[in-house]
Amino acid sequence: MNRKFFLYIFSACAVLGLGLLTGCSSSSSSSPKTTAISVSSGSGQSATVSTGFTNPLVAIVTLGGSPVSGASVTFTAPSSGASGTFSSNGTATETDTTDATGKATSSAFAANSTSGTYSVTATTSGATSPANFSLTNSAVTVTANTYVFYLAGEELINFGPNYYAVVGAVQIDASGNILGGEQDYNDAFGLTFSDAITATNSALVVDSTTGQGTLTITTADTSIGVNGVETLGVQFVNSNHALVMQFDGTATSSGSMDLQTLPSSSDGNYAFTVAGVDPNYNPAAFAGVFTISGTSLSGTSDFNDAGFVSTGVSFSGTLSAADTFGKGTVTGIGFNGAAYSYDYFLVGPGTIRLIAMDATDSLVGSAYGQGAGTFNNASLSSTVLALSNNPWSSSLSAIGQFSTSNTSSDPASFAGVGEDDELDNGFVSALAVPTAGTYSIASNGYGSLALTGGIGGGNVSLLGVYMVDPALNINDPNNTNGGGGALIIDLDSVNTGAVGVMVPQTDTTNSDLTGNYAAGWQDFNYFNTCTDCEFDMMAQGALTSSTISLTGLVSDPFFTLGTPDATSSGDTFTGTPLVDGTNAGRYSMLSTNVPANSLAATIDGASGGFDLVMYQASGGQLFWMNYDPGFNTVFSGPIEQQGSLTGIPAARRSMKLQAKKH
Repeated sequence: MNRKFFLYIFSACAVLGLGLLTGCSSSSSSSPKTTAISVSSGSGQSATVSTGFTNPLVAIVTLGGSPVSGASVTFTAPSSGASGTFSSNGTATETDTTDATGKATSSAFAANSTSGTYSVTATTSGATSPANFSLTNSAVTVTANTYVFYLAGEELINFGPNYYAVVGAVQIDASGNILGGEQDYNDAFGLTFSDAITATNSALVVDSTTGQGTLTITTADTSIGVNGVETLGVQFVNSNHALVMQFDGTATSSGSMDLQTLPSSSDGNYAFTVAGVDPNYNPAAFAGVFTISGTSLSGTSDFNDAGFVSTGVSFSGTLSAADTFGKGTVTGIGFNGAAYSYDYFLVGPGTIRLIAMDATDSLVGSAYGQGAGTFNNASLSSTVLALSNNPWSSSLSAIGQFSTSNTSSDPASFAGVGEDDELDNGFVSALAVPTAGTYSIASNGYGSLALTGGIGGGNVSLLGVYMVDPALNINDPNNTNGGGGALIIDLDSVNTGAVGVMVPQTDTTNSDLTGNYAAGWQDFNYFNTCTDCEFDMMAQGALTSSTISLTGLVSDPFFTLGTPDATSSGDTFTGTPLVDGTNAGRYSMLSTNVPANSLAATIDGASGGFDLVMYQASGGQLFWMNYDPGFNTVFSGPIEQQGSLTGIPAARRSMKLQAKKH
């Protein structure tokens, strides 16, 4: 090397030798290494409140850019607000050690019950800044459905037995919590209430296998139910439809509950029936057809008020807009010269529940859409008929089946068989009595049916008939199977307050009865010196053409059955139906059959039985009636084939109902 150049370099290093030119040293040292911590994975996740995040939190520790093993890393979530806990210790803080790759992995991390976005920090010794994991606790998306329920029966409270009716709408989330609702209660004897249903002490609990359970609802009126808390027994037929009855020992009733789908408009043609008590507390029924157009309605009606019968009466009224629960008011509908005020609850397109809310009368029932078409005598064909009084009346049930002929003529003809049990009138027909007569149906679905000699030779000889949409199932308005038929009212002066249905008979093959069914009874009786008292039952189980095996609930607040409790569960009903070899679609379970085959019942530990007849409209729908020549009891009700129970709110795998003692 050139000696002068070497000396020059040496001199420069000497002048700037304060380390500013560290590169001049023949043995220079590197910069100090620093510790850092950063996010490896797990940031940016979201989990529903009170549930776990999918992935753990992973931080990486480095020294001078190289991974550090064996370093201690502390993960810390916020101490309040939106946060979470680690599964290792159930707290918001956890310490972990890095592996050979420099990574520290947390245990499973779960969101707390508060929604929001927040940071979980990861720190380690020597690092000047933490690693920040951004996490979000997402609020629960509440899936809730509204159901409309209606019932009629007899109350024990208020110095009963008294007639009463209930119609309401209740919103239920997927867990069975009641989010709110509205209810009308009217006994026309001092208890007439329109109440909000509150979330407090309200819930639906259902067995997912059977569809059986209870609905508890709380209102502000402590004079109804148990200090304002009502318990209903529920028996789901499918996830959209249930049979219901009151089940708290203060009253008993039967009805149904159906999923609500609010229509965009209620305009259209309807058939309707309502029944209950008039201002003199006499049994009354009112029926007909009407048209809704905007806020107006008009129609033609028939009524039977304590034996005073009038037909073809024109009426008109007004309709208010529905609220968020589908509730509104109707004014102007009336009978016997009186105008009544009704509340209505929309179930869905073509189905409306009605309740009269005057303090001196109570009527309850339904209006069903008639569709877009017109009707004639051919609109009726093979039909199953079921008719019964309301719970404050002369205790009548009639049932039968018939086919039609001469439908191009007016009147047309019908013929079939039926039974009639009139408890108060002291009449019970023979079995499968031939029934015939004539009928006429106008283009608007308004009609009448005259029976020669009455059903079963009894006092039911003239019926008002009001056709419904052939696509609409009267029992289950959310069900597209088994639709059509008509609503009916008894227009004889002997029996008052009786309404019912005629359902198309599309299948009488007994082998098509298969699977599980839900059944309901509403019984009026003279047991144990109680005059015109009631008990109600609902059950579920296997039904075939040769076997009935049901388990369910019984509500008997008047203790007419002589059992120790006002309500009981786990009651059983078993037997072997006898197929009628002459009249396809008809069955009997009677102590007079050979061999005797009454429906055996074990209720609240006591054994007994019921004689009954049963008619099959299809494999999915039947109707049955108590047949009691002893004039002590009469009941009627539907039997409906169960569909899918998936999606019922609060459905649980098992549930045990306890009897309530009062």
